[in-house]
Amino acid sequence: MIELKDMIGIIYEALKNNPTIASLTKTANGGYRIKKYDYPETSDQSRTFILIQPLAPPISGNSASDIDMQIEFTFQITVESPDRKEVKLVQHEIKEEMQKLNYGQMTDGLDEYFETTGHFVDARRYRGNTNLYDTIY
Repeated sequence: MIELKDMIGIIYEALKNNPTIASLTKTANGGYRIKKYDYPETSDQSRTFILIQPLAPPISGNSASDIDMQIEFTFQITVESPDRKEVKLVQHEIKEEMQKLNYGQMTDGLDEYFETTGHFVDARRYRGNTNLYDTIY
């Protein structure tokens, strides 16, 4: 049986292995305030947290002779925190990690302060292709 790779898991591992991101999102029990798809309301929102969301299913990035040569992914990575500077620092580190994974930042996103939650929110979108012949996703 073919073992599929998991791009959202690859991104998660890259973020939690970044020393700056890890120090700002690590929980008391050794986990991280980094979630995939949804950040439950019951989770700790008093400090900086990250949400990774796919914006579309993976698509063929490049093909030849009707065979996929690369896979293209689009993700939104949202950082929320009561500390504006932490949000910006974490997003800077995320951008660095995403560039290492061959992702570029797209032009749309969100940079807001939500008075109801007391959080600064910075959501950025990234699009990237896998390496050539890396198509098992």
